[in-house]
Amino acid sequence: MADICLVNGVFPPDEFGGAENYVHRVAVALQERGHDVLILTTTSERSRESLTPIKDSYKGVPVYRFYPLNHSHRSDSTGENVLAKALWHQLDTVNPHAKRVVSKFLEKHQPDVVHTNNFMGITASAGKAISESDARYVHTLHDYSLICPKSNLLRDRTAPEGELRVCEDPPTPCLLYAGVKRKMIGEPDIVIGPSQHVVDVHREHGFFTGIESACIPHGIEEVADEPGDESLGPSVLYAGKHLRAKGLETLFDAARNLPEVTFHLCGTGPFDDRSEEVASTLSNVEYHGFVSDERLRELRRSVSAAVVPSIWMENSPLVIYESFAEGLPVIGADVGGIPELVDETRGRLFSSGDADELVSQIREITGEETILLRQNTLSWAGKHSLQKHINSIENHYEV
Repeated sequence: MADICLVNGVFPPDEFGGAENYVHRVAVALQERGHDVLILTTTSERSRESLTPIKDSYKGVPVYRFYPLNHSHRSDSTGENVLAKALWHQLDTVNPHAKRVVSKFLEKHQPDVVHTNNFMGITASAGKAISESDARYVHTLHDYSLICPKSNLLRDRTAPEGELRVCEDPPTPCLLYAGVKRKMIGEPDIVIGPSQHVVDVHREHGFFTGIESACIPHGIEEVADEPGDESLGPSVLYAGKHLRAKGLETLFDAARNLPEVTFHLCGTGPFDDRSEEVASTLSNVEYHGFVSDERLRELRRSVSAAVVPSIWMENSPLVIYESFAEGLPVIGADVGGIPELVDETRGRLFSSGDADELVSQIREITGEETILLRQNTLSWAGKHSLQKHINSIENHYEV
């Protein structure tokens, strides 16, 4: 058995998203296999004591938290203006205090493996500290935060007419930002991507040259015994954060042209007001806001398909795995790692931002016999268990 340290920039209760959920699930699974596991992360509580790691726990997993010196914590935003944000990112990328804390922590605990995830919030220079230690250094890519300060590789203010689009020609400040990150993260022994796409994009931007990489899809904890029954009639489900980058305007446009299909929207976020506004004007749109896991499961087993209409290049969305685990086909935008999960046997793809094409794909799925699609999604989910994922991770923990 090994001593394993999982590192992530933020962690509950300060923030809970895909990376944080992943880190906790992996930690629990590794503990169940007999490994000694701990998590190193940050805290939003600023005090003299919190400048060094304080032991805590989260749902049975030991967690060490410290405050990395900066003008704010990651969970409190990076500032109110461009200058404040730029300063925050500069300090976050090269943070001598945080690097020193990580270095001393590793020297004290002597883990066999350090598995890093998102550096933003704890400092990219933690990677250098890990490279300088004797531990095996494994890094998992969850987004594009090493390349882009916004983490999503999208342009809006600098794009024509404020249009939201994938950034294919980064401006000079972003190029400088990525250049410093490349130097600060050190050299992992292996880089893991839940999608091949996220690995390829990083290599295109000059990251991880000459370093081994592996594509390991996420794992699913529970898979339904049989698919649902579409009891809600022609209907689709959006579940996730309500953000402009998630392509909700494309979804709303599709809803206007499909009055015979009910659109169920679950989740919260900065786009909440817009979602509620659309739901109040379109009778076929139902905005549920935050829902329990049980309610979300009920919806997944009652609608015709899930929709993932993202504009940004999603890595490997957990919402797709979760939908497949309930036997629910997915209609997804053809960006990022989505096409690696969704194909004609498990759903449909459409051109990101193309509402007309989304309408066509929704009509096709809600109008045809979907039993085979549903069975295919369950079959796929059964082959991508969390235990299989942990097996692959463990193989790469070994020197």
